[in-house]
Amino acid sequence: MRVCARLFVCVTSVQLAALILALTAISILPANAQYRFEVQPFAGYKWGGGSDVAPNALGINRINLNSSVAYGVTATFNPAEHFGLEFLWNRQPTNATGVYFGGTTYPTKVGVTLDQFHGDFLFSFAGHGSKVEPFVLFGAGATDMHGAGSSTTKFSFGVGGGVKYFVSRHVGIRAQARYAPTYLYSTSGGVWCNWWGYCWVASNNHFLNQGDVTGGIIFRF
Repeated sequence: MRVCARLFVCVTSVQLAALILALTAISILPANAQYRFEVQPFAGYKWGGGSDVAPNALGINRINLNSSVAYGVTATFNPAEHFGLEFLWNRQPTNATGVYFGGTTYPTKVGVTLDQFHGDFLFSFAGHGSKVEPFVLFGAGATDMHGAGSSTTKFSFGVGGGVKYFVSRHVGIRAQARYAPTYLYSTSGGVWCNWWGYCWVASNNHFLNQGDVTGGIIFRF
């Protein structure tokens, strides 16, 4: 009986230790696995921008896009405590206006839609799971511009920052500002030569310079 009692105590102690270890592991694993994914529908305001164009029969010197509403969605994966990888879709329905050399505008506006698809890298100054998370972002991808029966897709990138504020473990608010130019075309910048007599043809890159401010609801899981 004494041996059995001792054995019973021994087995019970081992089982208790295993149970504590299992409960600890269970409590730790969700903490490491949670806050991995975030989905955020958003809306905001996007500045239009514009660009000079080549000489044409209409005599238009520049095309300007009207500033307008923008909306879309982000899907974020957080692989580490302060880092995130994100897919961004941003749509801007707007109008394009032609401007003559003298500064007057062409009377007809053309409806244009810009769809921007970016892969973003986020750095959070606070760890994921914090109530307030200030962050900065950098991303690149493509902007598809279509309207009046034609479309073109160009390289674009974005830099910006903002803050996430979580009202609960799984729901929050995100606000951010972003500079997001789109490459349009290049023109010759002439021939440049250095002190050693090496010369090359330089190019001037033309961008559609845009920026936006957006806000939306975060669903985190």
